[in-house]
This record gives sequence, C-alpha cells and structure tokens, in this order.
Amino acid sequence: KKSRGCSKNSASQKRVSLSIVFMSRLASLPRTLFANRVSRLSFAGKERNRARRDRTMTFSPSAESLPSPSWKNDKSAALMRGLREAVESCNDVTEEDLSSNKFIDLLVSGSHVGHVRPDFAEALIKHGKLEAADGYALFSKSEKGVVCFDSENRYASSEEKTRVVAEVFEKMRELSLIPGWRSEMFPVVSDEGDVCMNVERASASLLGIKAFGVHVNGYVNSNNSGNSESKVLLWVGTRSKDKQTFPGMLDHLSAGGLPAGMAPTICAVKELAEEAGVPEQYSEENVKSASCVSYRMFYKECVKRDVLFCYDLELGKSFVPKPVDGEVESFELLPLERVCEIIAFEPGRFKPNCVLVIIDFAIRKGIVTCDMPGFPELVKALRR
Repeated sequence: KKSRGCSKNSASQKRVSLSIVFMSRLASLPRTLFANRVSRLSFAGKERNRARRDRTMTFSPSAESLPSPSWKNDKSAALMRGLREAVESCNDVTEEDLSSNKFIDLLVSGSHVGHVRPDFAEALIKHGKLEAADGYALFSKSEKGVVCFDSENRYASSEEKTRVVAEVFEKMRELSLIPGWRSEMFPVVSDEGDVCMNVERASASLLGIKAFGVHVNGYVNSNNSGNSESKVLLWVGTRSKDKQTFPGMLDHLSAGGLPAGMAPTICAVKELAEEAGVPEQYSEENVKSASCVSYRMFYKECVKRDVLFCYDLELGKSFVPKPVDGEVESFELLPLERVCEIIAFEPGRFKPNCVLVIIDFAIRKGIVTCDMPGFPELVKALRR
C-alpha cells in the first residue's frame, strides 16, 4: 500500500511539473513572436535605409541642374536673385539699426510698441503735455533712455489712452509735425500682441509701430486661352499720380491699410468694391484668406513695420475691374510669369510691399517652385 501511495504521489508531481513547463513555454510564446516581429521589422527598416542611401548616392542635384518649370534654367537663377533683391529692399532695417542711436524704443504700459527717431521723440516730449491734466507729460523719457507713454498709468483703458493721445497728436498736426493726416485710426499693438490704444494712421511710421494691411490678388485661370502660355493671369493696377504715397507705381487689384477694429476679410471686401468695382456679394462669396507676409523697411527715415494679410480672388474672364475711388488709374491683365519678371528685372515699377504678396502668390500657384535656386531663403525673407 505504501509503495502504491508513493507511486501515485510521484505521478502527480510529474504531471504538475509538466504543467509548469507547458505554462512557462506558453507564457514565453508572445515574447518569442514579438522578438521575431521586431527582427523582421528591423530587417525591413535596414532595407529601406539602404534604398534611401542608394537613391541619394545615385541622384544628388546641384542648384544648376535643378529643373525650372516656368523659365529656362539659365534664366531661373537670375530671376530668383532679382526676386530676392526685391524682397530684401523691403527689409533694409537691421537689428543693428534698431539698437543704435538712430531710434529710441517706445513703451506703453511697460510693453514695447515701436521705434521712434530721436527728433520725433523730443517733439513728443515737448508737445505731449496735457493742459487739462495740469500739464501732465503724456510722453517722457526714462532713466534707461526709452520713451514712455503715460508713465504714471493715469489712463488705464485703451479707450482713455486713445482719447488723450488724440489731443496731443491733433496739436502736433497743427504744428505740421505729423504730415499726411488721414483721419483713420490704426491700432498700437505691443510685441506681445496686445492692443494698447489707437492712433492716427499718419503717425504709424513716425512711432515705428506695427501696422496691418490687406492685399488682394485678383486673378484669372486662363487655361491657355490664347492670351499666353500662362495658366494664371494677374490683374495689375497703376496707382494714381496724385497719390500721397508711391504715385504712378504698379499695384494690386486692391489693397489698403487695416483700420482699428475692422476684420481683415471685411476690409478686403470693402477695398475691392471701392478700388476696383468688384460687387460686394461676389467678393463675400469668393475672396479667400490665403497667407500673411511681413517686412521692416526705412520709410522717410522712419521704421515701417507692416504685416500684410493676403487674399486671393478668382475672377471670370469676362470681368474687367474699373477704377472707382480714383486711387488707381487703370488695370491690366498680365501673365503671372511676366509679373514676376517685372519685379525681378525692372526694379522700382511695383509699389515695394506688393512684391512680397505677389511672390507669395506665385509660390502658392507653382510659378516659383522648390526646384529653383535660393527657394528656402526667398520664402524665409517674406516674413520678418
């Protein structure tokens, strides 16, 4: 009996031992399958990397060998240089200029908003006293040499700041210290993006503040309808010779400064109706917000810092824009390639900031492409 009991216990232990071995192997099965999968993936990855290296070794194009879809190869490099020079002409203010004694920083409520010429800074301090507030100096110079607006923070809201600065600027207008008065308000935006107050548009470049505008590319898809080989034709306006700024230069279908409190799209629709006679309903339904460019240039010895909202409007082949408000003398429909050539090879014909918007448009329409030499640098230069 004892022998049979021992035999039963031995058999039972053997079954338990086999069960443990089986369960152990079963538990390790997922790890084995995962290891096999990792091995296969690793092998596949190595094969892909080897294929990439082979492609890189067999095709490594130089700038000269890259194809140009819209211009002959020997012309594309010169065109790209010309486009880049046109863009750089709108970006001639350097960081060294801003940190030199050419300009003084302007602060509102402790936030930086602009760059002021020393002579205009002195004019702000001299004429910036509020008679109704016991001669309080609205503009003053700090110990660090920067010009501060309302250093005592007497006027907390943007509405109060707008009201009191308007009194000072109206007095400076009478003294001919702010020429070209437009009776239009522009926002004063801090480097952090906060709207501090609104000021007369004519003072924007004098204060060196960031200003905003809207430009519309009015174009026609030609489908090679006999006009040219170009698939995109752009409406180009000629500015009136009586304009205060850039008279007689080539311009967009419509463009304008963005007033304080107005949405960019509403401004685009308004400018299209006022400058080119485009029906508002058509613009509202078809104008497309497309891009944004910015620049920093010298303008009458001041810093002009503009951000331009870019819109596209496709027009029918039968539509012909008409000058409405007298700001534009005439319109002409040109192949987009030809417009780019004018910008690159005939400097000074286009209003300077228009070239940034048109080049951005040409990039998005595939006229100026990644295959052209200097493309990354050109794209980067469109936004400062």
